[in-house]
Amino acid sequence: MATDTVEDLVRKVGLVKAGTERKLAAILFTYRCTISCRHCLFSCKPGRPDVVMRPEQCVRYLRQLHELGRLVHIAGGEPMLYWGVLAKTMRLARAQGVLPHFIETNGSFAIDDAIVQERFGFLKDQGLIGIYLSCDPFHQEFVPPGNILRARRIARDIFGGQNVWAPIVPDEQVCDYPAIVRDEVRLRELVRGNPPMLVGSAYTRLGPLLDPFPIDQSPPQRSWDGGPQPSHCAEQFDPATMWEVHIDPYDNIQTNYGVILGRADRLPIREVLAGAQTDASVIVRILSQEGPVALAQFARRQYGFPIPQRLRQKCELCYLVRKFLRPSYPDVLGPAEIYD
Repeated sequence: MATDTVEDLVRKVGLVKAGTERKLAAILFTYRCTISCRHCLFSCKPGRPDVVMRPEQCVRYLRQLHELGRLVHIAGGEPMLYWGVLAKTMRLARAQGVLPHFIETNGSFAIDDAIVQERFGFLKDQGLIGIYLSCDPFHQEFVPPGNILRARRIARDIFGGQNVWAPIVPDEQVCDYPAIVRDEVRLRELVRGNPPMLVGSAYTRLGPLLDPFPIDQSPPQRSWDGGPQPSHCAEQFDPATMWEVHIDPYDNIQTNYGVILGRADRLPIREVLAGAQTDASVIVRILSQEGPVALAQFARRQYGFPIPQRLRQKCELCYLVRKFLRPSYPDVLGPAEIYD
């Protein structure tokens, strides 16, 4: 029996269920955001450079991402910050038959029903299938619960509940989210109960809430698929297993939040991914084949990196080594936003 195309699968089971069955490909529209979440792996925030993907550039990459057989979406940063550019992009993508399957937003724009209905209605009319609403205590530290509840309610009306990717929790629970991050005990419980990858803002702002362990005794993490995480990172560099591939407004094709595999303005994305484990830099080869400990040893031998004796997780070591090596490998470890 033939495997369903992504479009067939989404039509059959809805965006949310399809998102659990197929891996993702994302346009990072911008690194600027309306908020500065503690757990943001890309370190997005309001003060980032005023850089956004151009409509023609975005549509070119949407076409290539669709060739990967993944769910394709536009994320950020916050895409709604540049609504005029986003609207023009959607019109152009519709005309060329390469619309994303969904758009991700934190709902900060949703200050009243009219603006949400206008924007979601426009996106639906263009042919967009659904919406991803970022909703959790870290987002609601900045975005009023009323905004995200309004966006969720209207999105369900316009796109249908099966196409709105958002927490299925009572309104009262969402309204309680801001209180969690204001309460040190509850915040610590949240972070320890579901530890984030210690990359980007999460390393700086949430890492201190986790206990460090000797480097050879760090507790195991879980892979994106829920299984145990091996010492190497092959799954993040193999196009068949990487959970998500990103293209940013600087044309970087990246995985693992800040590891650049190539430039989309120089080679087609499919070709870059196909050669990720064989043609890429020494950084990618070491991470893919051996993992962060081996990368730390390489950095110590070649550049004098001081390997820490206590760590909170494998990803923390990877991020620390990458930050250290970035001046020597700026074309592989970037962009600057993620390492700031």
